[in-house]
Order: sequence, then structure tokens, then C-alpha cells
Amino acid sequence: MNGRWVAGVDGCRAGWVVVLGSVYTAQHCAYVVPHFQAVVALGPALGVIAADMPIGLLSTAKKGGRDCEVGARALLGQRCRSVFSSPTRAALAVFRRGGTYQQVAAANRGGNATAPGLSPPTYGIMSKIAEVDALLMGNPALRNIVYEVHPELCFREANGGTPMTASKKTRAGQTAREMLLQTLGFRRPLHLLGPGLPPKVRADDLLDACIACWTAKRIAAGAAIAMPNPPPVDARGLRMALWR
Repeated sequence: MNGRWVAGVDGCRAGWVVVLGSVYTAQHCAYVVPHFQAVVALGPALGVIAADMPIGLLSTAKKGGRDCEVGARALLGQRCRSVFSSPTRAALAVFRRGGTYQQVAAANRGGNATAPGLSPPTYGIMSKIAEVDALLMGNPALRNIVYEVHPELCFREANGGTPMTASKKTRAGQTAREMLLQTLGFRRPLHLLGPGLPPKVRADDLLDACIACWTAKRIAAGAAIAMPNPPPVDARGLRMALWR
């Protein structure tokens, strides 16, 4: 690869879908990798990695989750249900020790019966949250490269501040997102991995990685918006913000 590149990353059942975009041209390419470490290893020319995965975590659970998640729901209207509350750092620690869903949810409450537990969708991505967290904790330099995004928030930004109407799980929703991405310079986005999708990769995984790549370009250009701004950091020094 020549020049400076950015990456949009979305988790999938096969691991991670990665869409690379050149900062200088309209060139895009895509890969499926098994681990987040492999995203970083794609090349030293990567200036920004925009990932659809929680990064900074709260020490104590609160209703609605982190401020960035509360703010995202307020902007997304009927698409607000796509924003899950992140686990606390204590819940992540219990998960790493092999805790069950019930044990991880209890750790999220931290002994407070009225505190939020953990949604099943959040528990379902805990292994990927742990993967990204471990990488950022082990390599502090990556904290200036890896940013958190939420695809629906990015699509809203690209759509002139209007959330997408149809769910990304529907054909209508996928078509609308594909057409919007084409206006952003992604030619035939659903063909970036070839004429057919690889096993354990869905159309919405690839579309989400594309819009994350678009946001990564905005971050690299200094045009992206952080929410909240300035971004707060968690107890480990990781940003708790969504970029769009």
C-alpha cells in the first residue's frame, strides 16, 4: 500500500471486517481478520482505526451507560435501540476469569441491586471488548490511533443529520446504506470482499465497516465530531467518546 491509510472496523462472527481507505484517493479495500491485533498489523501506514466497539469503560454502572451512549440514543431516534450500554471494568474482569452471564451481570451491578445489570447483546461481544481493551492497555501508543465509533451515528452524520429509517437487518435498510456509501466514494461497497460474502460475514457487517472507514477519514482530517467533547477518560486513561 502506498500513502497514508485509515481503517474502519466492525466485529463479525468470523472475527473482524476491516475496510481500508486511502486518505489521498478514493481507493478502498477490505479484509476479514480473526483478531484485532491483525488489524493493527495490516500496515504501519494506518493513521486512524475507527472501531465499532466500546473502548473506555465506567468503573460504576449507571442507567443508560456512558455519556456517549446516552447522547447517541438521543440523536438516533427510532434507531436508538442499536446503542447498547457498555460493561463496567469490573464486569470485564469477571468475564476474563470465565464468569457466566449471571456472574458478569452481578459484577456490573457492583453489589447494588438497583444498578444496571448487563444486556445479552453486550455480553455477546464481551470477548471482542476484552480483545480491544487488552491491546490498548498493552500498547499505549495505539490510544492515539484507535477511536470508537457507532455505525448508526456515523450513517446519521453522513445522511445530513437524519438517522437511517429502515433497520440495517432489512433489505431496504441495506440498500439505503449502500446507496449512501456510494455517494461517499465507496463504489459497490458490498463487493469489496469479492462477489460473495465470506462465511460468517453479513452484509451489514461490511456496510458498518465502510461507514466506520468514512469516519476514520474524517478523524484523520480533523473534521470528525467527538461526543462528548472533550472526551472524558476512564480509570485506565482510555477515551469514552463516540466519533462521527
